Amino acid sequence: MVQKKYYKIGIFLLILFLISFETEAAPKFSSLDQVVQEFESQNSKSSVVLMEIDSGKVVYVYRPEIAISKKLPPGSLVKTFSALTLLKYKNQFGYSPEKKIECRGRFYPPQNIEPNKSDLSSLHLPKDENGKEYLRCSLAKGHGRMDLRSALIQSCNVYFLTSASLNAELFYSKLNRDWGLGKSTRSRLDPYLEPSESDHKPSSLLKKVTASIGEGGVHLSPLKIAQLYASIWDGGPRLSPFWNEKEKPLRIEENPFDGRNLRWITNVLSEVPENGTLKGLKKYNENSIEIIGGKTGTGTKFLHKYETHGWTVLSFRKDKRSYVMTVFVEKGSGGNQAKSLASLLLDRIDSNNRNVAIKSGKSE
Repeated sequence: MVQKKYYKIGIFLLILFLISFETEAAPKFSSLDQVVQEFESQNSKSSVVLMEIDSGKVVYVYRPEIAISKKLPPGSLVKTFSALTLLKYKNQFGYSPEKKIECRGRFYPPQNIEPNKSDLSSLHLPKDENGKEYLRCSLAKGHGRMDLRSALIQSCNVYFLTSASLNAELFYSKLNRDWGLGKSTRSRLDPYLEPSESDHKPSSLLKKVTASIGEGGVHLSPLKIAQLYASIWDGGPRLSPFWNEKEKPLRIEENPFDGRNLRWITNVLSEVPENGTLKGLKKYNENSIEIIGGKTGTGTKFLHKYETHGWTVLSFRKDKRSYVMTVFVEKGSGGNQAKSLASLLLDRIDSNNRNVAIKSGKSE
């Protein structure tokens, strides 16, 4: 009887905690649930994380059981990490960001990286007219000649696969170490737990190469994506995500990349909504929302090589604060479904801002 009594008390306290979190949520983000639910009614299950860039404070989350507690293949979101890795170690790779690579829509693995049985069963490797396996680019007919800037803006698979294959072992070891792919965010988002940390090692050279485009067994949570991209846009250390008002920002890891490369990358990401895979994203009055940059991703569902998840990560400024928003859609692509949901969320945030201005008698 005593155990049952304490169990009921525990459940009651948990409910009170969740209610208190909802009531603490900033008013300008409190109506986003409805947006996601309406989107899901026409699409598939989704998750959203909205976090302050300079503090790590999570101001909104939808489906925390996914956003915090689940790892998923992030697809092309990893290309930003790959770009910074290539820049940092360019001398060791014999790599030049200005050198152009021809993309004709297909990446043929070099002879030393030919697919094994595990690759054939887990990676989408169609055969050409000569029976040779290849990996597809995001554009079937290819992007043409790509340097690093254009490849990141247009999300060219061939460019990153070719660059990573210069030294697959070295590339993956640096990518994994500097981005902590198997590490948690060390969040303080009670009562939700993060997946256990792991030291995942791909079973083949080809999987180490495909890690450059977020495939080959790379799995990250939406929260981890938010944390890593926040450190890119802010240029500072990686911070522990939190949502309790009594907590303070906590650095958990120094940023391993120098300011020059980070500034270059954020400049490139600022072009994605203008000319890249987020092209067509609505523009806002900068007094309401200023979009800083973004990236889309389409990740292959684990053990379902013909099914994909959609991702979009965005940075924007509002009311003199900068935020990173990670959007995950269970079925679809980053440039379509996830981009659409991100746009709907920004519209609601902008609408909330205008409603507050009208109620307070402020002019827009």
